[in-house]
Amino acid sequence: MDRKAWIVVTICAILLALNLHFNSKNAEETRKKELAEAEKEKAEQPEATPENKPVGLAVEPEPIPESLGKEESHDLATDVSVFTLSSLEGGIVQNKLLEEKSVFGDDLITMNDLGLNRIGALTSISGETLEKGYYEVIDKNDTSITYEAPISNNLIARKTWSLVPAKVDDKENPGSPYRLQFKLTLKNDTPSEISTGDLAIFNGSAAPAHADERSNYLNFFWSENGKYDSETTGYFSSMFGTDATEFRQAFEENLLFTGVENQFFATIVTPDKPYPGIFRAIPSDADLPAKRGSKSATVFNTYLSLPKEAIPAGQSRDYVFDIFMGPKNNALIRSLDGDKGDVMDYGFFGWISRGLNNVLNFLSNIFGGEGNAWSWGWAIVVLTLIIRTFMWPLHAKSTRTMKRMSKLQPKIAALKEKYPDDPNKVNQEMMKLYREFGVNPMGGCLPMLVQIPVFFGFYNMLQYAVELRDQPFLGWVTDLSQPDTVGHVMGLPINILPILMAVTMVIQMQITPKTGDKMQQRMFMLMPLVFFFFCYNFASALALYWTTQNIFSIGQTWLMQKMPEPELKTSKKAGKKTWMQKMSERAEAAQKQRAGQQKGGGAKKQAKPKKPRGPKTGG
Repeated sequence: MDRKAWIVVTICAILLALNLHFNSKNAEETRKKELAEAEKEKAEQPEATPENKPVGLAVEPEPIPESLGKEESHDLATDVSVFTLSSLEGGIVQNKLLEEKSVFGDDLITMNDLGLNRIGALTSISGETLEKGYYEVIDKNDTSITYEAPISNNLIARKTWSLVPAKVDDKENPGSPYRLQFKLTLKNDTPSEISTGDLAIFNGSAAPAHADERSNYLNFFWSENGKYDSETTGYFSSMFGTDATEFRQAFEENLLFTGVENQFFATIVTPDKPYPGIFRAIPSDADLPAKRGSKSATVFNTYLSLPKEAIPAGQSRDYVFDIFMGPKNNALIRSLDGDKGDVMDYGFFGWISRGLNNVLNFLSNIFGGEGNAWSWGWAIVVLTLIIRTFMWPLHAKSTRTMKRMSKLQPKIAALKEKYPDDPNKVNQEMMKLYREFGVNPMGGCLPMLVQIPVFFGFYNMLQYAVELRDQPFLGWVTDLSQPDTVGHVMGLPINILPILMAVTMVIQMQITPKTGDKMQQRMFMLMPLVFFFFCYNFASALALYWTTQNIFSIGQTWLMQKMPEPELKTSKKAGKKTWMQKMSERAEAAQKQRAGQQKGGGAKKQAKPKKPRGPKTGG
């Protein structure tokens, strides 16, 4: 690299260090201030009673005296999950994922462990728990457990939780190791009918998978007759007005499924018989455990109403739900029934992300899959090379166009000197030059325009690729889903791949033919700085993709430079005007016409004779 390249890299490093230093310092001060304010508010608030509890907020379950019973835990286990259920509320306390380690340490990921209720707990739609006490276990074996207890509206609730069989009618049952069947039976033993209008079940909760997870990864979602929609933390925060304290929506059409998710894991609740209902989500604050980074975070708690109906005296009603609690693996989620593939919401370029994810999984298997610790890293490298190879003809054409444009720079400079005060004339003459020599000024930008959707598709795929969790590469990368931090200097993380990405990008720009004026060239030199900051704290898989792409581009540009220089000669199509030239000439003609009309209109107004006065008739 020359001196300018080293200056750019040095400035990047200095600005990054200053940014991280002040951000970490400000974050710590902000955190201390928030804790102090929270303690102050807690001390000033009166004790919560039914009369002064804020409307719209969930009522946290109060401890039930042990004189009414004792909580018992029960496990239903598969090869990859351990569902822990409780006699308190008769629902799922958590699901421990046996193949998913936490980011901090070797502890395993647990889902719903920070929720306000157990999944399946009976509540009012406002969130108030209806159970009078502990549930009684009336049946239990290795694959199912049944709880029973009266609830406060005089119904008797029976809850049966069962493992989902791996096969049904000799066919694979997708996602079965992460699923439980929940059968709720409500029996009316009273002499009069009882309405279920206010009844709901706790639908599950989600908190960040780790302390550094971005807030927009936390979502709750629903599908109303196949129309998928979701909301994130932005729903509960606004720049103007009062922040929302809850999400509550009554759906007139059938809810096919509802759920809640973080970056890598999702809970999906599917009624056996879809029905119109009320879906509700509220945020609460919780402290992440040490295995997630020991940080205060937002938790989403969701509730789903039961079908609105009346249960006649002496009769009962059954409600069956499928509960999925597992990783957001693209292939796994899309194998579930009921259009649940929409949960893998990759955004506008989702069709690109889905294709790239399929190819990435295919390449990982080629490199050994689970038998090769570096298989996912090599899959990213090879996938990048495949994409760049397909773009080679486009890149080669772009390079030749840029070389020809660089040879036109002396002629363009002469035009600017000839018409210093007439930029429109300069643009017109430039277009004539491009037409004369058959140069398309947009040709050099085309590869970048094509690359943008691929980049965003790759980025969106990688940020939700749970397959990359805990996957090492190149010796110092321990987790491709996290930054490749190798140490800290004055509390600042040192991430190697983003630094390599910036260096290779600077080298690439140094050997690329220069086009445009000096200001444009300086703007291009800022691109390494922009991408450096953009990628520094993102998943190392993204920096690996971009670095591999830069190295490929360096080799491609070097090879192109070894080829004969393109000649700057008059094009056979020089007499034909391009669409851009026609539009430019039309715009200039319209502008001249308007100027002429204004000038002519003014002259006419000045020359207009005065209207003669009529003769005086006297009177």
